Amino acid sequence: MSCVIPPFKSSDHPTANLAKGQAWLQQQVSAIDQSVQSQSTLVIIWWDDWGGFYDHVVPFTVDQLGYGFRTPLILIGPMVKPGTIDHQILSTDAFNKLIEDVFLGGQRLDPNTDGRPDPRPDVRERDPFLGDLRNDLEPARPLNR
Repeated sequence: MSCVIPPFKSSDHPTANLAKGQAWLQQQVSAIDQSVQSQSTLVIIWWDDWGGFYDHVVPFTVDQLGYGFRTPLILIGPMVKPGTIDHQILSTDAFNKLIEDVFLGGQRLDPNTDGRPDPRPDVRERDPFLGDLRNDLEPARPLNR
């Protein structure tokens, strides 16, 4: 797994140029698409605030921290169901859950043993209210090799 975060000047955050942010993102996706790993790669594009343009829908409440505003998410890869528009309610914990379910056989990352502090009051990927990113993948095209 790799996480790529743009430098501020190429981000979609306010005062940065949105066009430069989108061009930077396209360069990253194109590089992945042209690599030898493209057929076994799932690209998750997630914006943390989409250039400061916030959604008009009141966020869901799942715990005392609230849930936060809605932001766009795009999945790209050969295992993504074509034409899918997902209407599930997800949190960024859904990324962890996808990695755990696909690459770790369902074993959950444990903040008590993995050496990283976890300030969350609960583990949201366990909440039955939330969706599952695996629903957006082709069952015949698993990520794991």
